[in-house]
Amino acid sequence: GCGAGYHLRRNMQPALSHPLLSRLSELLATKMGLYYPEKRWGDLERGITAAAPALGLGNTETCIHQLLSASLTRRQIEILACHLTVGETYFFREKKSFSVLEERIFPELMRACVRVNRQLRVWSAGCCTGEEPYSIAMLLDRLIGHSLEWNATILATDINPRFLQKAAEGLYSEWSFRDTPAWVRERYFKRRRNGQFEISPHIRKRVTFS
Repeated sequence: GCGAGYHLRRNMQPALSHPLLSRLSELLATKMGLYYPEKRWGDLERGITAAAPALGLGNTETCIHQLLSASLTRRQIEILACHLTVGETYFFREKKSFSVLEERIFPELMRACVRVNRQLRVWSAGCCTGEEPYSIAMLLDRLIGHSLEWNATILATDINPRFLQKAAEGLYSEWSFRDTPAWVRERYFKRRRNGQFEISPHIRKRVTFS
C-alpha cells in the first residue's frame, strides 16, 4: 500500500555522492540552521528533489551544485524551508517544559520585574505553525489574565513562510490537539462550521509572527 511504499522510500540510501551531500548539509546548517546528519541524507536528497522545480534549478544534482556555487537568496531560502522543515507539533507539546514555565520560570520573572516595568518579553524560536507560542500565551493568560498592569508579549519566528502564514491565521484541526488537555480547546478556541477551531482573539494578539 501507499504507507509501505513511503516507508521503503524513506529508508533508501541517497543516490548522490557523500561529498556533495556533505557540502550541502554544511551549507544548510550555516545559512539556515537546519541540521541534516549523514543518517538523514536520504531525506535531504528527497527534499531537494521536491524543491528543485520551484527553484528552477533543473535536476537534483544540478540543483545542489548551483545552490553551492553562490550565496542563497531570500527566495531560495524560503523555498528550501518549505521543503526541508518538519511541522511536527501540537498544543502543549513537551508538557514538562510547559509545567516548568508555569510553575517556576514565569513566576520568578514576574517577581523580578513586578517593581520595575511589569513587562514580559518571550521569544519562541522555530515556532512552526504557532502551537508553541499560542500555548505560551495561554500560560501567561492563566497567570496574569486580563490585568492591565502587565505587558506580556511573545515574538514567534520561523524560517518557513508557510508555517508562519498558518500560524497567523489561528485556525487548527483536531490534529493540533492530539495530546492536549481538554481545557485548552474549551477555554481558548471557538469551533468553526468547517470543523476547524479558531483561537481566541485575546490570545492571538499577544503573539507577533516574523
